[in-house]
Amino acid sequence: MLTHSIGSLMAAAIDRRIFPGAVVLVAHGDELLHHAAYGTTMYEDAGSRPVAPDTRYDIASLTKVFTATAALQLLDEGLLELDAPARRYLPALRAEDVLVRHLLTHTSGLELRLSALRHNGRAALLQAVYDVLPTTPPGQRAAYTNVNSLLLGEIVARLRGLPLDEAIKRFVLAPLGMRATGFLPAPDLRPLIAPSEYDDAWRGGLVHGSVHDESAHALGGVCGHAGMFSTAADLWRFCAAWLRGGSPLVQPATAARAIMNHTPALELACGLGWMLDRPAFMGALAPECYGHTGFTGPVMLLAPRHNRCLVLLSNRTYPRRAAPTHHAVTAQLAELALRDEGRRTKDEGRRTKDHRS
Repeated sequence: MLTHSIGSLMAAAIDRRIFPGAVVLVAHGDELLHHAAYGTTMYEDAGSRPVAPDTRYDIASLTKVFTATAALQLLDEGLLELDAPARRYLPALRAEDVLVRHLLTHTSGLELRLSALRHNGRAALLQAVYDVLPTTPPGQRAAYTNVNSLLLGEIVARLRGLPLDEAIKRFVLAPLGMRATGFLPAPDLRPLIAPSEYDDAWRGGLVHGSVHDESAHALGGVCGHAGMFSTAADLWRFCAAWLRGGSPLVQPATAARAIMNHTPALELACGLGWMLDRPAFMGALAPECYGHTGFTGPVMLLAPRHNRCLVLLSNRTYPRRAAPTHHAVTAQLAELALRDEGRRTKDEGRRTKDHRS
């Protein structure tokens, strides 16, 4: 049974302290197959709570996919051109040869360690980003960096005439009814959120209910590469839209284009905002999958041939960040969930309405 297999895998991961707890959701299109919570929010530490299916997590770099989707909508509307220089939309950008396409595929050649600038303040950090020049010619190397998505978020905000969080809320989250997702969660939601890490040196203690990413925090909690919080059920809504060809977010042709490999001759397979063919966390189904990961422990995986998606939310950075060890767990989950031919049990079926309301 799918439920038993996932439960055993998650129990072993918690025993090995890969993360204190997690939520796993598996769906076949709009049909929920599995949605369960495991472990606690903070191991046995004071204030720890059992994880619930609707526990909210900092989704870290999964934010990038929402930023990319917002950009693809602008492409559909004719307000953004894939092969236009990014400078057309951000005149203060010094890099002349970087195209919008390069930002979406992480081939801009722009490299800047944003976390090292966290003490500089928002204005100085953004100025450093606008001033950075490519270290390699754009289009010749795929290198995953936060700068690309940060700049893409700046473009979205400028073209929409709205702060990025408002633009994503209005054009991406609202059409899907993703009411538990967004930037800057209200203080009264804190009990529903899993903490991410102790940061005594800079943040003065437990990072809980505010963005974990240092540069995103320095930018006020809203930027294109990190900052969003969500639940597994809400992320399912997003995945389901992509599995049905992008509706109602983007046109079918745009969705199909986004999950194509735009970097076939380079070291990383990249779609337009999506990671492709990454066996390290996608497992044996990697050639058939697209998805994204986040530093704090979240993963979204989609297998269009099987019409399935997998969402894993965890706070693997608690209590202190370490080299990621959760990718192996995700790969095993993917192999269990994305091609398992079983159907939901009656008990699992009853959860469908409960956790999408």
